[in-house]
Amino acid sequence: MKVNEVLSLPVEDLVLGGQALAHHEGRVVFVDRGLPGDVVLARLHKVRSRFAEARLEAVETPSPDRVAAPCPHVTRCGGCRFQDLDYRVQCAVKERQVRETLIHLAGIPAPTVRPLVPAPEPFGYRNKMEFSFHPDPGGRAILGLHERGTFDRVFEIDDCLLPSRLTIEIVKLTQAHADAHRWPAYHPRLHDGQVRHLVVRHLPLTDQCAVHLVAAVEDLPGLETWAARIAALSPAVRTVSLLLNRARSNVASGERERVLVGDGVLVERLLDLEFEVRSGAFLQTNSRQAETLYQLALECAEIRSHETVLDLYCGSGTLTLLSARSACAAIGVESVEDALHSARRNSTRNGLVNTRFVAGEVRRVLREWARGERPEPARPEVVIVDPPRAGLHPRVVARTAELKPRRIVYVSCNPATLARDLKDFAALGYGLSEVTPVDMFPHTPHIECVARLDPVPPGRPE
Repeated sequence: MKVNEVLSLPVEDLVLGGQALAHHEGRVVFVDRGLPGDVVLARLHKVRSRFAEARLEAVETPSPDRVAAPCPHVTRCGGCRFQDLDYRVQCAVKERQVRETLIHLAGIPAPTVRPLVPAPEPFGYRNKMEFSFHPDPGGRAILGLHERGTFDRVFEIDDCLLPSRLTIEIVKLTQAHADAHRWPAYHPRLHDGQVRHLVVRHLPLTDQCAVHLVAAVEDLPGLETWAARIAALSPAVRTVSLLLNRARSNVASGERERVLVGDGVLVERLLDLEFEVRSGAFLQTNSRQAETLYQLALECAEIRSHETVLDLYCGSGTLTLLSARSACAAIGVESVEDALHSARRNSTRNGLVNTRFVAGEVRRVLREWARGERPEPARPEVVIVDPPRAGLHPRVVARTAELKPRRIVYVSCNPATLARDLKDFAALGYGLSEVTPVDMFPHTPHIECVARLDPVPPGRPE
């Protein structure tokens, strides 16, 4: 095999992360795009001693599980890449990937994997979308989505089936306004230009929408007119703002917010509690599946009225507050100050007086508690962890096990790091009782899981 060689390959499977798996002359070939059951023509772009990587050129024989992709941008966009795979098959693949990851990486011979919970709405489920500006060769500011696998190429969208219809109206109006006022788009390589991103958050459970224009300058021609036109699109639009971002990093956030319409705050309602949502707040982007995810976590925790719950990486306090309704006390630990401020406000908003929030990086807070360097709360009977994709630091695993909770609930967005951490917990006496995959992001390779860990009695094998 050599670079640029085109091969005819039967696709055998999808691996964790979304690449298609094939073999040629005894060597693994990972194909970017392609579905199980396809026979594809793929061009090699990387060849190593044990594997190769290729890009799809054409589908010679389609898989019987192929369906017509409804989005016109499916081959160009890096977003919902599996919409041409029957949704039931997507769910079956993800469930199997979780099971196989636990077997091979966690070393659990027969993990109890509950049936994956499919999304009730495979399209239109995203409550937040980020769109990018980029200059075309003539200098026009194009507002759209990144081309697959790039950070510096953007295409103008005709439609997107993931967000609400209002979101698409907002994008089209903003594109027209940028054209009329000749807003110069920021170039991520040259670091010049002004408008950078458009962020739209439309919460379906409360029908409240926030629109944020991210720019490198504070004053743009026609800015206030744009904000008024956006707000006039629908009563759902509660707030419109400018996020000032003068940094070179190409992120859709800002160092300062200038509110143009409203007060900058939305309210989300999850499992009968209300949560304020500001521009930089983390919130699960699939509202309806978020309720499912959190309900599963609470069921796994089996919180009793006399117990204390410790919620690590609590963010704006969603699981802390939901736990507090059943617990004697709930304590959240979070390193992001803005998130903690929101958590405390959310606690007050919902009238929950049995919550406490601790500022600090989780590993450091647990270490200081263990050493007596800061007042330690009551020993928790239940610990909930909801870490970022990188999972838990080994010292966090060790300190959590030292607390000797009755149960640990692990909410994961990465089956691979979940499996690694479960192996560490097993060495410290906590075994996996069950895990439930939840499809938060249909048509993508992402998988969320809720895992329940219980103490393993001495002498009982894992």
